[in-house]
Amino acid sequence: MTVPLFRCAFVLPVGLCGLLAACTGGTSDSVVPDSHASDSTSDTGTVVTPVWTNCHIETSSTFHGVYASGEGTYIVGSGGQGWVGTASVGFSAVTPPVTVDLHDLWGTGSGDTVELYAAGDEGHIEHYANSAWTDSDLGTNNFEGLGGSGPSALYSVGWGGIYESDGTNWTFVSPPGQERLNDVWGSAGDAVAVGEDGAAAVRSGGTWTSSTTGVQGGLHSVSGTTASDVWAVGDAGTVLHFDGNAWSVIAVPTTLTLWGVWAADASDVFAVGDGGLALHYDGSTWTSLPTGVNNNLYAVHGSSATNVWAVGNLGAAIQYKP
Repeated sequence: MTVPLFRCAFVLPVGLCGLLAACTGGTSDSVVPDSHASDSTSDTGTVVTPVWTNCHIETSSTFHGVYASGEGTYIVGSGGQGWVGTASVGFSAVTPPVTVDLHDLWGTGSGDTVELYAAGDEGHIEHYANSAWTDSDLGTNNFEGLGGSGPSALYSVGWGGIYESDGTNWTFVSPPGQERLNDVWGSAGDAVAVGEDGAAAVRSGGTWTSSTTGVQGGLHSVSGTTASDVWAVGDAGTVLHFDGNAWSVIAVPTTLTLWGVWAADASDVFAVGDGGLALHYDGSTWTSLPTGVNNNLYAVHGSSATNVWAVGNLGAAIQYKP
């Protein structure tokens, strides 16, 4: 018997979250109850209307990676779980052949041409193409992040080092300063990785070098538009910008930990974190985007600045589609 992974109150003919509009997935402590699905209340008692649609998926899995292609939204998480959501079907399981926790997801293409890579515990890299997953066990420590510009220019990082893919093989590279890395973003042959204790490493001209960020807290996610326009987020509301030479600390309206960042373009950057926090950068200022959920959000990605998905603990999946 097929068990639905979501519960919906009504259907709208506007994309995947139109299909899943008003999905609440129950009333667990980690999700805003149904009676408050359309608003949230600040400490001052002010009612704030969420600008995200709640598309909670019925699972106990924690989601760590999301790829939004425009035609489908792909999610991976704990226990080797995977999902795909489309406007015609909703969310259904697309499960990799492993049970290890998957910590990041990178994708390219859409529809029948979609290609995905997921990085997880115990050195596993999962590859999805032609509607099927294949597993590569690199026999190393847990992978925390994965990024790049294409299958032949991918990078996966963890506390055990950096691995580079040429599209066929993964090759180990020792971090230049033995950094413990949590995430990586790449553009062609360039890449930026960030990690624990404010660590960062930059790849340029085929060589990795350490990069001083000026902060001491953990950095959990990195994304950019070019090698000279890179964002990183981390502990206690830390937001950094890298211009290709130096890092700058950027003020944002939170001290909560930020776990995910995605740059659509230079004037549209999204960050998510603890307690359902979501922020948006418009090219000059960071502001809050109320989500209406209080799940921790661990990853964010979109097909454009007007179709953005964020995912997190206990099946949290929300869509920003202004």
